[in-house]
Amino acid sequence: MKLKKLALGVAVALGVAAPASAHVWNIGWKSTAGSLTFYGVSYHGGTVGGSGTVDDFSANPAGFVINGSNVGFENGSVVNLNDCSGPGGLLTGACDSTWDALNLDGVLHASGYSSNTYGKYASVTLNSTELAGLGISSGSNSVLLSTFANNAHWDGLGFSSATVPLNIVVTPPPAVPLPAGLPLVLSGLGAFGFLRARRKA
Repeated sequence: MKLKKLALGVAVALGVAAPASAHVWNIGWKSTAGSLTFYGVSYHGGTVGGSGTVDDFSANPAGFVINGSNVGFENGSVVNLNDCSGPGGLLTGACDSTWDALNLDGVLHASGYSSNTYGKYASVTLNSTELAGLGISSGSNSVLLSTFANNAHWDGLGFSSATVPLNIVVTPPPAVPLPAGLPLVLSGLGAFGFLRARRKA
């Protein structure tokens, strides 16, 4: 259950030194009806790993700090962006069509970082209940974002949002329509109750 990923409390970034380090340098987000997905882009190259690698987030937790709470990337969410080079920090226009196709609502670029190499991304999707646990509701929200990791491949760079709130708009879940015949049944029950009341009078 994804709620187990929400470790409430102030998060501490744990950067681990490694010869071939990588860092999350872009944070993106996309709202859909009733949920919000966050994306972290690492500029480190290489193939997508499987179980037991730095991309196994159960074994090597990494993800976002959202309003002071750790929210881990989902296992199996890593997507290669083929080490392409494109304009950094833009919503679209990166060299990889997979990233462009996400059509994100917003992207946060690491402060003072000029790399434009898209190595791979990982993501996590939060439903309305999980968002509420983080203090995020439908409509416009001020959200504090940064990253955490216990391995260098997903360690975050500096993000200005650690001190400057971002405005994120969350789309409310769709209204649940009534079954087609229910209004007719309800009106019939109302009429029946009215007639019974008249007979008793």
